[in-house]
Amino acid sequence: MWKRFKVTLPAIENFPGEWRILMKRFFTVVLCLFVLASTLAVAEATTRRHKSRFGRKARTAAMIAGGAGVGALVGGRKGAAIGAGGAGLYAFNRKAARRHFKGHTRTAGTVLSGTALGAGVGAAAGGKGAAAAGAGAGALGSYIYRRHQRTRRVN
Repeated sequence: MWKRFKVTLPAIENFPGEWRILMKRFFTVVLCLFVLASTLAVAEATTRRHKSRFGRKARTAAMIAGGAGVGALVGGRKGAAIGAGGAGLYAFNRKAARRHFKGHTRTAGTVLSGTALGAGVGAAAGGKGAAAAGAGAGALGSYIYRRHQRTRRVN
């Protein structure tokens, strides 16, 4: 009984020849206008500079907290240390950090992040003793990296 009321949408092949060509042209024009509008929107967004909702220091703290959160989800307590250490190393050594942090603050942040990263990797590899050794190695390596970075820069 319900088979009699079956509704089907008309296919483009069912339209007459002129109407079919007109529909194809219409959809082509709409597609071109859509591509043009999206290109203009991207071009407008690149010329305008907007102020971030985060502060300079808060963005760095959010990066470190995000790294710790992702690491904790993946690997528990050891993963949180690895994630926070890796995110801290990135956050304190990016170009924006050079503008907004003093040198000794960046050195302290880099060394502490390297310590956390080394401790997390050491704990994941072999327990408490390895965590202590990893923390020492991470601190030493990140300090040497920062000192080398400071002498290498010309400007």
